[in-house]
Amino acid sequence: MRRQSAFTLIEMMIVIAIVGILAAIAYPSYTDYVKRAHRSDITGLLTETAQQLERFYSRNGQYSDVAGPPAVGLEITQGNRVYALVAERDVQAFKLTATPIAVGMMSRDKCGGFVLDNVGKRDNLNVAGGATPQLCWGR
Repeated sequence: MRRQSAFTLIEMMIVIAIVGILAAIAYPSYTDYVKRAHRSDITGLLTETAQQLERFYSRNGQYSDVAGPPAVGLEITQGNRVYALVAERDVQAFKLTATPIAVGMMSRDKCGGFVLDNVGKRDNLNVAGGATPQLCWGR
């Protein structure tokens, strides 16, 4: 007579419990990593846009010409909608503001929105949980 071997119910429950514990530990770490990556992307994009505006200013003597970068109300997408970028420009100054999209992953991020102006001042809007501009901007 041949004996059949298979997993018992107890063995299956132990495996499911171990997988559940590992997932409970790994998922928050993964989402934190993804949020840090999105923050890094938007700070890089703001810096790059500010550099484009500075080059435009050095050629034209102003920031406000409508032909210059960036388009006002530009939405930044990275696979899904994450931040909306708004550029406020006048002749001698600009202010770039990136705010999290309300239904996106970053909507309740501790760093909130990002602000960069023509003198290089970096700031955040609606910070929470003890976040500082130095922490949020990666410095």
